[in-house]
Amino acid sequence: MKTLFCVLALLLPLSLRAQSEPEIHYESVRSAQYQLQYEVPAGWEQVRQTNDTTVALLHISPDRNLMLYIGQLHGAAARMTPDQALYHLAEQFGVPVNKQFSTTYNGIRFLETTGTGTRDGQLLRYDALAARHQGHVLLICASGTPDAFRNHEPLLHHILHSLSPYKTRRAAAR
Repeated sequence: MKTLFCVLALLLPLSLRAQSEPEIHYESVRSAQYQLQYEVPAGWEQVRQTNDTTVALLHISPDRNLMLYIGQLHGAAARMTPDQALYHLAEQFGVPVNKQFSTTYNGIRFLETTGTGTRDGQLLRYDALAARHQGHVLLICASGTPDAFRNHEPLLHHILHSLSPYKTRRAAAR
């Protein structure tokens, strides 16, 4: 009986923690334009953005502390290498490009950099990626306040690890 009481006492904090962390529901985003599919938390705002060099889709958390940027270079910028594109992205966001490393998510080979910087006077942490994918240069940046980035690291990892080549619904059903 004493052993059972000790086991229950040890498990109680785990059950309280599990109850206090809400389950995150994700929405699938499938983009034929970017030849990419990925998941973002349900309820994040989507904003389309276009400038001289980039067509992008931003996903912004309800509290506006986290942002996912998915972009594709176009026009003359489409000839950039992924390395050049990372510098371009960093310039756009006003953050430094730190050491770059190669990584692969679901068969897409990226050049990646992480770090901290300041945008519009606010300190932010970021994880930026660039890849040549399906004939175009793809840019991805997850960014947020340092606290939000740290507190939601599993969510950000889920998003990045969900990045995969676009499949038509017919091909996905096979």
